[in-house]
Amino acid sequence: MSETAPILRSVDVRTTPERLWRLLTDADALVRWWPDVAELEPREGGRIRMVFAANSSVVTGRVTRFDPPTGLGFTWEREQSPDVVTQVEFTVTDLGDGRCRVEVVHSGWEAAPELRPLHDLGWAHFLACLADLAEGRPVDKTFPN
Repeated sequence: MSETAPILRSVDVRTTPERLWRLLTDADALVRWWPDVAELEPREGGRIRMVFAANSSVVTGRVTRFDPPTGLGFTWEREQSPDVVTQVEFTVTDLGDGRCRVEVVHSGWEAAPELRPLHDLGWAHFLACLADLAEGRPVDKTFPN
């Protein structure tokens, strides 16, 4: 696996695309499974800001794709690395029978390959949290440092 290849992670969840979409785009829902603080303007060109207290990380960006209930994209700029802008794309697929798949592709690691492993672990952890929330299980967002 290349140090600059896009991160690709997915999880299958027993819920509807509409409910999954709310969990991806509603600030009050986002903080239940992902960042500690979330602001998201739900439109293309909208601003996004997330704070992750565990590693004192602040991420900002702009919404690049807003296609309810199947597609959300935004730029990802860590305050600690202002010269590095990566791209996050969520795709929600209805699998039928009350199940959906959410896939995330996080690309643009050419400028900061050293950050890719941490983000790959983060996506694996937080997608599991999203599945727990969507399916009514307790959510432990604590990210192992």
